[in-house]
Parts: sequence; structure tokens; C-alpha cells
Amino acid sequence: MLETFFEIVRFLALAAALWLFIRADKSVRYCRRGFLLIKIGFLLILFGVFMSIIGTLNIPGWGTVGGIGMQVFLEKLVGYAAGSLLLLVGLWHWLPSIRTMDEVQEELDCVRRDLQEHFQARTDELERAVEARRKAEAAMRIEDERRRAIYDESPVGISHGFVGGKHVERNQAFARMLGYGSPREMVEAQAAAGDPYSHFADREDAELLHSLAAEGKSAKGMNVRMRRKDGEIIWVRLDATTILDHQGKSYYFYAFALDITEQKLSRDALARNENRLQAIINSLPVGIFVVDLESHTLLGANPAALRLVGYERQEIVGSPCRGTLCGGEGDCPLDLRDGLTCVSESDLTRKDGTRVPVMKNIVGAEVDGRRCLVVGVQDMTEQKRLEELRADVARIVAHDLKAPIIGMINGCRLLLMEEGRIDGEIREMLELIETQGSKALLMIGLSLDLYKIEAGTYEYRPVRVDLMGTVRQAARNLEGHLRTKRLELSVRLGGEPDNGRASLMIPANPLLLEAMLSNLLLNALEAAPDDTEIRLEVSGNGEAVLTLTNNGAVPEAIRDTFFEKYTTLGKSGGTGLGTYSVRLAATAMRGTVDLSVSDEDDSTTITVRLPMEG
Repeated sequence: MLETFFEIVRFLALAAALWLFIRADKSVRYCRRGFLLIKIGFLLILFGVFMSIIGTLNIPGWGTVGGIGMQVFLEKLVGYAAGSLLLLVGLWHWLPSIRTMDEVQEELDCVRRDLQEHFQARTDELERAVEARRKAEAAMRIEDERRRAIYDESPVGISHGFVGGKHVERNQAFARMLGYGSPREMVEAQAAAGDPYSHFADREDAELLHSLAAEGKSAKGMNVRMRRKDGEIIWVRLDATTILDHQGKSYYFYAFALDITEQKLSRDALARNENRLQAIINSLPVGIFVVDLESHTLLGANPAALRLVGYERQEIVGSPCRGTLCGGEGDCPLDLRDGLTCVSESDLTRKDGTRVPVMKNIVGAEVDGRRCLVVGVQDMTEQKRLEELRADVARIVAHDLKAPIIGMINGCRLLLMEEGRIDGEIREMLELIETQGSKALLMIGLSLDLYKIEAGTYEYRPVRVDLMGTVRQAARNLEGHLRTKRLELSVRLGGEPDNGRASLMIPANPLLLEAMLSNLLLNALEAAPDDTEIRLEVSGNGEAVLTLTNNGAVPEAIRDTFFEKYTTLGKSGGTGLGTYSVRLAATAMRGTVDLSVSDEDDSTTITVRLPMEG
């Protein structure tokens, strides 16, 4: 019985294995023939086991029917042997497919992982795209809100819509500019009027804008007249742009409007004033030139100036000023600040090369944002002729006065020779008349000498003169002026204060020397501020050097022309002849005169050098 139990257990185990193989048959994709042989092998072995179970049961009649040989054949050969053989052959064919299935499974796993990664990547990409789009849509909404806020709150009137006048919108500033409470009120008013262009005062302007938009063109800086709600006409500047569609046809337009009524009225008034001023300048008999200080070129000239120099306007504008205004001599030395003036005598060069004497009145000003000089010129040809005539008359009179003055002096001398008949008071008066007559005779001679110096015909004949004595005499003549301005004159010789007795003999013309020193001191005390000191230093090493220093710097505009004739600036009653005569006298006496100015110390120094030997 125990043997039968074990055989039954083995049978059930093999049946269970066969059942599992049959269940797994549906999932087999490779080597199905081998799998079939395995199942048949299991069936034959089960058959052999079954035959073994029957043999152990001792069923009556079984041995008689089958015999021992038949049982062995069925159990051992057909069951175990054939089943095992088929099982081994099936396993031989089926087992390699397991490895193939593993490889396929690995490939499937790789493909699945790739698909999962690709799916995840696509999912992440889609999520990023969705997030980016969400942000873009949010940014677009914000931008639209910002544009709408700018559009609604803009101080400039804005109008936009489809070309042809359909669906035209205007912002609040546009409606407010035309006196409406809102764009809707403006639209209703236009609808009531039956004209979308009723706010244009001139229909031609609306038609021109419409035609430009239809042609795809823009309108930049177009000034039009518009009608407000109350009927008032205002000036508006329009800047319109047309947008084209993909076919190149006009599609949409934008227009910006700005009320320029006040600006236009101001510009019109300014234009009228400029025209009036230009008419006045053009009608002046005095020539007016405008010079650019940076480039030293002529920017303009009035008709009187053009007639004076003989040029046409197009010939002179843009040309260097030196060849015309400065007579072709050097660069213009002036650099006046706005509002300051300078008066000087000079020459103009005409187109034909001739020179014209003129009086220049130069003013620094700003013209069209550029630093310029406005030069007024007056022809002095006739004045020069009259001056020469007057000078000739003065020289003739001066020459003719010499005879009566000499007679007066000789008469006094004859009377003074009568010692017994002339008492003390009359003698003093006669001596005074003789002295003043002699001085008048010398002054007449000085005026004639100055003319000869100018004309180049002066013959210099020096004599020994005490320079210090002449300085003291010139100072005594100006004592009244010094007291009036509370000025102190300090005179030093060789670095030491003048003691009133020292002398310095030099070869000179006494009258020219005294006139030169008097003009120098007079010019210094007129330029010096009140309650200041004027210093005169005299030295005599090889040459006589006089150094005169006073407070008050010479204006920069006239420093280069300080010793020229008629040069003056800001001095009430000044003629511009004092420093000119100083240079004439110094030059005539073989000396030199120089100017030095210190803006830091606000001082002016004039240095005169005269030879010690004649």
C-alpha cells in the first residue's frame, strides 16, 4: 500500500507539472514544437506511472489479460522510456528559446524604458511649453493692459482704425483736445453731423490724409486746422502712419495729434518780429556783418555792408572774415562776451582790393545758438578827408599862432629889460606871461611834432634831460586828479623811494618825454579803482626802464589793440588817443612800450624802455 501511495503522489506531481505547462502554452511564442514534445513526454511518463499504480493494485484478471511482458512494455518502454525521450527532445528544442525570450524581454524592457523616458521628456516639454505659453499670455495681457493704460492716459491725442474711416477709435486726450467729454460723445456728435471728418476745419486736409492713407503713405509733421465742440478753430500737428497687409495694401492707420495753437501763434509772432527786425537792419545806412566766433567765417551781411565791400550775398556768406573785415592782416583778436562792445578804427577790403577806412562797433552776441560777433561798420572816407582837412587847418593855425606868441614873448622880455620902470607885481605878471607863452609855443611845436611822427617826417634831435625831474613835474600836474580819487602815487628809483633830489639823465625830447609821462599817469589814474596805489618803478642799467602798475586789468577785447588809435572800451569820454600818443612818443625817442595784464591780480603794467645814450 505504501508503494501505491508514493506512486499516486508521483502521478499527481507529474499531472500538476503537465497542467502548468498546458496553462503556460498560451504565452509560448517560440519553439512550440519543443513545448508540444515536452507535454507529450509528460503524458507518456504519466501513462507509465499509471501503469505502475495498476501493477501495485493486484487487480484480478489484469495479469491474465495483459501478461507480465505487456505491463513491462507499456510501463517501461512506452511510458518511462518514450516519455523521457520526448521530454528530453522537447527540452532540447525549447530551452534555447528561453534565452531568446529573455533577450527579447530585455529589448522590450529597454524599449519600454526609452518610451517612458521619451514620454516623460515630451511630457516635461509640453509642461514647459504650456508654462511658457501661460506666461506669454499673461505677459501679453499685462502688455495689453499697459498699452491700453498708455493709450487712455496719454497726454497726446491718438486716433487709429481701418483705412477708409471704419471702426475709428480715439483716446480721451483726442476728445479732450477738441472739447468733448469723452470719445463716445465725439463719435455721437460726428454721427449726428453725418460726417466722420466734421472736426476738420478744412475739408481739403481730411481728403489729403485719406488719400495718403489709401496710398500707404505717412504724414509727418502735418499742421491742420481743427474745429472744437464750441466752434473754436485750433492748430493741430498730425503724425500719421499707415500699416500695410501681406498683399501690400493699406490696412490700418495710427495718427498722433498735438495742439500747437500757442506754439504756432508764438512762432508767427516771432516770424513777424524777425521780418520786421530784418527789414530794419536792411534799411540801416550802417553796414552790419555777423561773424561766427568758432570758425571765423561770415554768416551774413545787410545790404549796406554788401554795398560797402562790393560783394553779392552768396559770395560773402561762408567766407573767412579776415580777408574782408580785418583787411587781410592776422586773425581776429576779439572774443567778446555777450553784451560787451568794442569800438575801433580799421579798414575793410573791397572785392576790387581797395581799402576803405571804417569805424567798427563790435558786440558779442549769440545768434541761432552760436557765439558770434555782430560788427557794425561805418564808412569813414569822408570823415577822414574832413579830419585831414581839419588837421591841415589846425597845423596852419598853429603855425600862424607861433608868430604872435613869439611877438608876445619878445614884448615881455623887452618890458622886463626896463628894470627901473617895472615894479615887482607887474614884473611877476610879465614873467608868468613869458613862461606860459613859451609853454604854449612848445605845445604848438609838440602838436606839429606828433603830426610829423605820424607822417614819418619827424627828425629826432635828443638833448640831455633829467628823467626823474620830468616824472616829478608830470606828477605835480596831476595832483588834483590823484586827490579826487584818493589815489597814492608811489615813485621808486633803483628799488628805493624817490627822495625828490635824485636825477637820471637820458637823451630825449623834453616836450615828448613830458607828454608821454603825463599820458601814462593820466591813463593809469583813470583806470585805477578809488583808494588804490599806482606804482612807478624807474631803473637805469644800460637803458632807462619805467614800469607803471595800477589795479584794474585792461579788458581782454582790446589788449591786442591797446596802443592803436581810437581804441577804447567802457571808458566814459575816452578818445583812444592817450596810449596811441604814448607809443608815438616812445617810438620817436628810439624806445619801446609794452603792455602786461594779470587777470589773477586784476592789474595792468606798462613798461617803457628808453636808451641811456643818444
